[in-house]
Amino acid sequence: MSELTSPTGLGLRDEGPREEWFNDEQTGERLVRMGDLVFPPRKVWIKTFGCQMNYHDSERILSHLKDLNFSHTEEVDDADLVLFNTCAVRDLANNKFYSHLGNLKHQKAKNKGLVVGVGGCVAQTEGKDLVKKFDHLDFAFGPDTIDSINDMVFRTYAGESKFSVNTWDRSSNFSIETKITHGNPQAFVNIIKGCNKYCTYCIVPYTRGKERSRRAHEVYDDIRKLVEYSGIQEVMLLGQNVNSFGKENGESLAELLMLLEKIDGLELVRYTTSHPYDISDELIAVHGEAKKLSRHLHLPVQSGSATVLQRMNREYTPEHYLGLLEKMRAANPNMVISTDIIAGFVNETDEEHKDTLKLLDAAQFDFIYSYAYSERSKTRASRWQDNLSDDIRGERLREIQAYQLQIQEKIRAKMVGNTYRVLVDGNRVFKGEKKWKGRTNCNRIIHFLPETTEQNLQWHWVDVEVTQTTALSCQGKMITNIGRRIPKDLSVPYKLW
Repeated sequence: MSELTSPTGLGLRDEGPREEWFNDEQTGERLVRMGDLVFPPRKVWIKTFGCQMNYHDSERILSHLKDLNFSHTEEVDDADLVLFNTCAVRDLANNKFYSHLGNLKHQKAKNKGLVVGVGGCVAQTEGKDLVKKFDHLDFAFGPDTIDSINDMVFRTYAGESKFSVNTWDRSSNFSIETKITHGNPQAFVNIIKGCNKYCTYCIVPYTRGKERSRRAHEVYDDIRKLVEYSGIQEVMLLGQNVNSFGKENGESLAELLMLLEKIDGLELVRYTTSHPYDISDELIAVHGEAKKLSRHLHLPVQSGSATVLQRMNREYTPEHYLGLLEKMRAANPNMVISTDIIAGFVNETDEEHKDTLKLLDAAQFDFIYSYAYSERSKTRASRWQDNLSDDIRGERLREIQAYQLQIQEKIRAKMVGNTYRVLVDGNRVFKGEKKWKGRTNCNRIIHFLPETTEQNLQWHWVDVEVTQTTALSCQGKMITNIGRRIPKDLSVPYKLW
């Protein structure tokens, strides 16, 4: 057991067999014995839907499966094991999952040895029904059981099938060690799980359970080791309500952020997702003090209408929300704010919709994620009679998006001529030209040309001057290629970036 991991976590393993590595005496091949079974090298393909927490969970799943002789493949046709990590929050992700799962029956018909599993939030609420409905699905498992993935795969290869595991981890504290397999300098780090808010539209409390935080010193040690031994330079702290971190332990997110300032080699810290009710003055002050903390805050407002927010059980008013933005921008004038908007909540009136447009004007968001309201079973809102049609919701969503794009275009235009430091995370071809892209400290993506077409800038830090913007994109030219690490003598006062 890891020194960071107490007998708690995302899901306790039972007292069954454990993985043991050995070499085949004849072939020299590395094999794994678990109970009476021998696991040769196999491949796993995993499809992740939804939020950063789900991607963090997928990394954890892949890390465990390495101990069972599985390597990750990007090609589903090459896989011996196919896994879906699902999201129940949005209709789009839900529908995509069901489409993928349905199509997989043809692959399993051709490959009888293929094992198929479904994890995540949909499996938590619908796991038993899923394994009954889909003949080609072998097992389903909820978010709190992912640390037992090897036990579930073992059960399947041992001949047991058509089972669902969605028990809750009911231990009194929450302790895990971050698992990564990707090899890049960015890492998701889960610091709190669950949510106590029970917004009337949201299913998260029913899929992720009650809030429980890791201890601040454990998170610090976890990230320090990621930086020291895995080359991590940027971390995203995760939680369904990350601002509630530490409450049950007499700790706070603000204290944790200042503690992470002490880690040499850690360049950038981000966190998500925030709830406006739990934004403290202490946390706002940290955004003006911490040098490693991103100058971007994603703060979901959901609606600009006080009456809609009341029906959503969001626990704040538009005035309170805008007051938080004013405080945040006073603490750090370079702050960039983004948000979530739900268009057409249950029985939303024309006036309530217009209030959201007014809030967009007042808030001046850098970008928004916007969705039409979709009913989720088990939530309070799903039990209400709803008089709005999908056509009205779609029309309001398009109006919100068009209105916001006008705001964004003006905000982004102010970036032209400024230089930003970005961590390069990929490239793509635009009109025949290969351009690299990186994300700024304030979470804006900039595309730019390399000095030469052969130049490989993946995971380099570069300084880029913005030359052109639209509401949705930024183009730039590279000024300096710093390399894979930022030398201390190249550190710059954070307000310049």
